[in-house]
Amino acid sequence: MSTITPTTSSTRPTAQAGRIAFETNTKNIIVNDGTNWYAYNYDDTTAFSNNLSLSFDGADDLQTTYNAATSTFSMSVWIKASSGTSMSFGATSGNNSVGSKGVNILTSTTAGNGFLIAWKGYNTGHAPAGLGGANAALDILDGEWHHLAYTINGTSIKLYKDGGDAAINSSNPSNTQGSPFGTFTAGTALSAGGFDSLHPYTIGSLVNGYFFTGKMDELAFFESELSGSDVSAIYNSGVPTDVGSQGLNLSPSAYFRMGDGSSDTNSSGATPSNLDSVGTLTSLVGGYTATQSTPSRKPTYSNDTPS
Repeated sequence: MSTITPTTSSTRPTAQAGRIAFETNTKNIIVNDGTNWYAYNYDDTTAFSNNLSLSFDGADDLQTTYNAATSTFSMSVWIKASSGTSMSFGATSGNNSVGSKGVNILTSTTAGNGFLIAWKGYNTGHAPAGLGGANAALDILDGEWHHLAYTINGTSIKLYKDGGDAAINSSNPSNTQGSPFGTFTAGTALSAGGFDSLHPYTIGSLVNGYFFTGKMDELAFFESELSGSDVSAIYNSGVPTDVGSQGLNLSPSAYFRMGDGSSDTNSSGATPSNLDSVGTLTSLVGGYTATQSTPSRKPTYSNDTPS
């Protein structure tokens, strides 16, 4: 069995056609053609691992410092929830009610177990309750991990489940990757004015109301419209993949790894682990943070992650 010889750029082995070596000082793989060495450059790519998620008990949220300013917007998140739990929730919110500024997504039994996305006034800029059809949200309330994404470009709204138009629990399951599950044309376009800098995003509720019950992971915001192929790539057949510069390179504006970020902490300021209460989440880009100052309302880290 052949091995790759460790070397350095100044102590390369004798030239021999087909010889391969690894330069420990440059992290380059070098290959020889009998005369010359050809280097394949190290690009600083690090392995992507997903070890933690956040668990919300229906009375928790995290106040963030992120606020967008764009007419196009996308959000990507993994959630795990079960039927019978309160699923009137906001994965994100820009203000203290659905009827105010900000972009929100929620499911609700009073909304026909469907989805709602709203901004800049509930009645003028929104996809109405029930987006995707009656009981559309029940497909994700099965105690399994699912991926949700939505995009907004002006008045155009698209909603994706599990990378496409998943009908997970129907009698005829389907999932056309890259095709939205629900679409809608709003009466008023999203604009930078649809966001309120005085009310940054909230993770896990619509600001002290409609609290999320379940687990949430890999939350990313984009001040651009993700394509269907982008959403499918993020879903990655049910296994999360890095959306940032070390992965899909989709240029997120904020990316919270829910415990796996290099600067994420538990409530003691240490590296988080399973069952720890949250301290601070720090976005991998932009320096945005998410915290909860009330100890009893801190979500906890969980080693239950989508895979």
